[in-house]
Amino acid sequence: MSEESALRRWLIIALMSVFVLPIGATLIMASYKVATTAVPVVWGSWSAHSSRLQREEDRVARIRREGYDQNYQLLCPDYFNASILDRWTRYRSFSWCEDYRDRMPETN
Repeated sequence: MSEESALRRWLIIALMSVFVLPIGATLIMASYKVATTAVPVVWGSWSAHSSRLQREEDRVARIRREGYDQNYQLLCPDYFNASILDRWTRYRSFSWCEDYRDRMPETN
């Protein structure tokens, strides 16, 4: 190996030691810091938000079911007396009445 290539090699090693290694170490430390501080905070927030959304969905489902239970005798006869085409078009939003079919008196 010539003296010039040895000098180049030494210069590259010195530059790597001065610039690349500290930057790499800094990136590793920053990644660790983010992983130990930001990730738990974000996970906790996401978890709380998901729980809140699930509770809200359960509450809405309970209120909807109570409304159906109170009003099926009034609303569902029209649905059951309608033709299949009407059920698919005009009474589409009353499809929940199918859950109450067994509670209804005989329809025409």
